[in-house]
Amino acid sequence: MFLTAQKPGHEYLALLAPEFPKIIVNRYRLLRKIYYSAPLGRRTLASYFQVGERVMRKEIEVLREQGLLAVDKRGLLLTSTGENLVTVFPSYLKYFLGITILEEKILHLLKVKRVIVVPGDLEKDEFVLPEMGRAAAKILRECLEQDMVLAVSGGTSCAAVAEMFPFLPAPQGITVVPARGGLGEEVDYQANTIAARVATKLKANYRLLHLPDSLSQEALEMLLQDKKTRELVELINSAGVLVHGIGTAEDMAARRGAAPGEIERLQSKGAVGEVFGLFFNSRGEILERIPSLGFNLEKLGDKVHNIIVVAGGRKKAKAIVAVVGNHPRDLLVLDEGAAARIIELYDDGS
Repeated sequence: MFLTAQKPGHEYLALLAPEFPKIIVNRYRLLRKIYYSAPLGRRTLASYFQVGERVMRKEIEVLREQGLLAVDKRGLLLTSTGENLVTVFPSYLKYFLGITILEEKILHLLKVKRVIVVPGDLEKDEFVLPEMGRAAAKILRECLEQDMVLAVSGGTSCAAVAEMFPFLPAPQGITVVPARGGLGEEVDYQANTIAARVATKLKANYRLLHLPDSLSQEALEMLLQDKKTRELVELINSAGVLVHGIGTAEDMAARRGAAPGEIERLQSKGAVGEVFGLFFNSRGEILERIPSLGFNLEKLGDKVHNIIVVAGGRKKAKAIVAVVGNHPRDLLVLDEGAAARIIELYDDGS
């Protein structure tokens, strides 16, 4: 007689059928590649995944028989069922891929309220970033309330959130604002651009901050004497939801135009992560501050109901631990690569 069905651990599945997790991962990656690049030919897919055409033909046939793929004269396309599998990412698939265990471990280690791990390594798979954006956008939709201020930061991760955000009306009275000024980077990654895109998709109001992120203390005090600027900064700091990324100290110092000597000095002091001009060491202590207008991360008010962090890549693991692991955050979206590296850091005592 069979025992009552219970979810076996992922490690037991691996013992019972060592090939099973790998097959699931490979087929999911195949579906995801077709979703973002369709229509595609079999030869293109075989080349992308570096397998023989015979192997790819077999995988395609299995997925087609399961009603996940369709073939027309242009090439391979996902059916609606296949699209749902990629975009909804059901809990049982997370379980079979071992994602559930990763989420539970990160939840325990970093003490956040909710963790979402996206399958794949951002540094190896170009489709992981939009999937992180999709996951964060879904969470963000759940957090929005009437007459709320939503603040969003710049960077590639937050740009992915804006890109994957659905065109759906929001609760009434929402205003979207950039969390900080600009860094002089590509316009698509500027906080102003991201705020405007999110507001357009929500059919909400937005305000923009047309100022650089890095300012001298004198310039900062002078700008705050202007009534309109002061009101906008107050509006930004009244945000009920904040969405931001995390950068490595080295990369963010370079993006802010720091000289090689300045970057080396930060590294010698132990800086590993940066958020909003604040440079953190591995213990979460603030080593340096760059004066700027916008959201004041050191004075989080009671109005901030949810802080959503979106960050991925193994190289950002130390930065994520420094910021999220030492300061309260509500929601964290990261990739499998970063999650695995964070667990390694804790296991090594780093």
